[in-house]
Amino acid sequence: FHVALASSAKCFSPLTSALAPAAAALSAAALGVLFAFYRCVHRQRRHLMALACNRHRETRSLGGSSLRVTVLSQGGAPLGDLYEKIDDATAASALTEAYAAGINMYDTSPWYGVGLSEARFGLALHRVPRDSFVLQTKVGRFLVPDPHAVNGTKVGWIGGYHMTVRFDYSASALERQLQDSLQRTGLGRIDSVVIHDLEPTPHRDEATGDDGVATADRHFNELRNSGFEKLLQLRKEGVIQAIGAGVNIDEDGEDPEKKRAWNLKYVAALLGMHEEVATARGTTAERGIDFLLLANMHSLLTAEARDLGILDACAASGVSVVVGGPYSTGILATGADPADGSAPMFNYRPASEEVRARTRRVEACCKRWGVPLIAAALQYPLRSPCVACVIPGGKSAAEVASNVELMNLDIPEGLWAELEKDGLVK
Repeated sequence: FHVALASSAKCFSPLTSALAPAAAALSAAALGVLFAFYRCVHRQRRHLMALACNRHRETRSLGGSSLRVTVLSQGGAPLGDLYEKIDDATAASALTEAYAAGINMYDTSPWYGVGLSEARFGLALHRVPRDSFVLQTKVGRFLVPDPHAVNGTKVGWIGGYHMTVRFDYSASALERQLQDSLQRTGLGRIDSVVIHDLEPTPHRDEATGDDGVATADRHFNELRNSGFEKLLQLRKEGVIQAIGAGVNIDEDGEDPEKKRAWNLKYVAALLGMHEEVATARGTTAERGIDFLLLANMHSLLTAEARDLGILDACAASGVSVVVGGPYSTGILATGADPADGSAPMFNYRPASEEVRARTRRVEACCKRWGVPLIAAALQYPLRSPCVACVIPGGKSAAEVASNVELMNLDIPEGLWAELEKDGLVK
């Protein structure tokens, strides 16, 4: 029997040898399929656990107003064709997904797509109960029809409506701008209003050497002399519920020190402007500004708001902070070395090697704790007690769903402790 078996084995040996590579390849393929299936199941399990957490539906007060907003809000800049043209159906699906997920804070502006974003918000939200969401838009710009009909390309947008802009922060202008926004959105009321881009940045002209400060000062005086009082009046009358103001980091090659000086002066004035109004009226001061919308000033990579004392000043004054740009305009979402080989963006410009190196250190720390960099970036600003919400700009249903999942991921306290220990956050 043993002789026969040995003889048979010799007969099949060439066949076995021939089939061995194929069997090995088949085994490797099977293992690959099983591993892919495991990753898919694990990812889906994490997704379901994140959705079940519902942390994104947590609400916080918006300053001294009666409004409570979800910590995860929906931004409108990408829906105005900021970096790419988005079709109306895609924009609507993003907003529909946000509403279905329970997000109740919607931030738009006449500036976003020079009217297009506001119109898209109205189309997407006009069929849902009006009291189920908070609509926030901005004032400071009139939209002016562009007879040459070149979308928003003249003023920096990829697409958008056929409009240009004119700045005005006076009382009559702000009231008229609110009415224009009500017409574009068709949503019956504006809940929260942000004084938008009152700074030198939009008025700079490198060709003439104009740093924009003189123009910004003129607009600031418009706000101080009449515009802010009008907003207080509209809030008192119940036309709006909350008043905020946008503050931005240096952009487009601005002198960082000059911008910091402007921001410090501007914030100090905003926090005390209601008292100026009361003194001029000879009345008791009512509630002041409700919040500041800080763009690219409070993130995993930028401590500007903390370093300038803005967060502490807001906390001491009972003023909330809304954080725009939690991803620092790109690099905290893509990482320091994007998979497509492109240069990561930081504050609207290609990131420097210094910023990329710092991001790699943050990424490495996040990886050790099993946390995606983008999730840490989204949740980090909310660790400051004065922060009411963060506004990422999901431009599709998939991106909005991803933002919800990222907000709901459980991040160990150890990660934040290690980032602080390594001097990567404060």
